Amino acid sequence: MNTIIIPQGRLADDAALAAKRAELKRKLLEGGKITLKKDGNATGAAGEASTISIPQGKLADDAALAAKRAELKRKLLEGGKITLKKDGNATGAAGEASTISIPQGKLAMPQWYERDPELLEAEKIAMGRAFSNFELGILDDGRLYWQGTVSPGIYESKFGEKRIYHLMAVYQQNHPEQRMGSTVFVYPLLPDAEELMEELHRKTGQYPSHILRDSNNQRYLCTAESSDIKVGNTVTTAASVIGWAVKWLMAFELVLTGDLPVEKFNQHHGI
Repeated sequence: MNTIIIPQGRLADDAALAAKRAELKRKLLEGGKITLKKDGNATGAAGEASTISIPQGKLADDAALAAKRAELKRKLLEGGKITLKKDGNATGAAGEASTISIPQGKLAMPQWYERDPELLEAEKIAMGRAFSNFELGILDDGRLYWQGTVSPGIYESKFGEKRIYHLMAVYQQNHPEQRMGSTVFVYPLLPDAEELMEELHRKTGQYPSHILRDSNNQRYLCTAESSDIKVGNTVTTAASVIGWAVKWLMAFELVLTGDLPVEKFNQHHGI
């Protein structure tokens, strides 16, 4: 007779955790309040938590307009020919146009946090409440960023493996202007966007739709519509957008656990 050792594990998915994932899926699709721990966990593990409201709707994915804005930004920074309409429109709307050459250079203006230090303080307070493990830093070009980790816990609830995502949320030069996709870009660092894309493709045969490229061709998570971004003392843009990034990762993990169809994840206005 042969003796085998069966490692401790799970034969079937715990019904309570399966129900929790189903409830998270419903809230992602219909909109609702989701309680997140300080590390971004959404599955209800013990620990200090804050509640964020995820509005029903859309991860912005107007890639064509985003690409157009990125190209205009590149030309403004590097110098190049830009086609302008008679009213100064540079986005390609119909009408008589003329081409002008914009010499390379910079418009001298202070950073948003220099113009509005109170807004920066509000950002720090909101981030301290919602994502206290994120640290504030500054890039060489003067842009501020937050860097830290989140762990939604959905994948772990089914497979027992904790997934940690290292994120960088970078304020753009036009912050806090209200615009589609927000003026804070969230970049996955570890795993990076390419790794997330390949993992989803191996699992489902599809790539995620809600990922964009910036003017330097770097991929970032396409998160919220401008109407979903709040500026104020309670929920400010960085905390709000990172909350939307957690929503993206929650949906991603629900696809990996088999609780959310990839078609719904990739659908325009699907999550």
